[in-house]
Amino acid sequence: MSNTKNKVIYVATDEELKDPSYYHRLWLETRNVPIPRRDWLDAIADAIRDFEGDILTITGQPYNIPCIDETFGDDPDIRWMGQFIAARGTGELPLVWTRKLERLRLIDLYFRIKHHEVARHFSM
Repeated sequence: MSNTKNKVIYVATDEELKDPSYYHRLWLETRNVPIPRRDWLDAIADAIRDFEGDILTITGQPYNIPCIDETFGDDPDIRWMGQFIAARGTGELPLVWTRKLERLRLIDLYFRIKHHEVARHFSM
């Protein structure tokens, strides 16, 4: 396990998650990780559980981590994730664009933790 003590991760803002360019990059990253769709919730939960730093909102407040199972709904096959990572015929664009921001935020948080990224300040 890498040393994440005293690290600070900022969760994505609604504005970031709604930005088409940001969404597209998140979709590409998610699509390219070799995690089966049914294993994503465990991967997210494990990353958050094992992170030894602070997870904050952009305002510096502690992020209230939602229940991952409740956030993604009662679907043992995690079909939403399969639909999220699906591509259009060209493979370059998402098949669907979701507005489930808290789901996107948790996926984004997974990458921020795994890559120890400090959030970019998004200009409002």
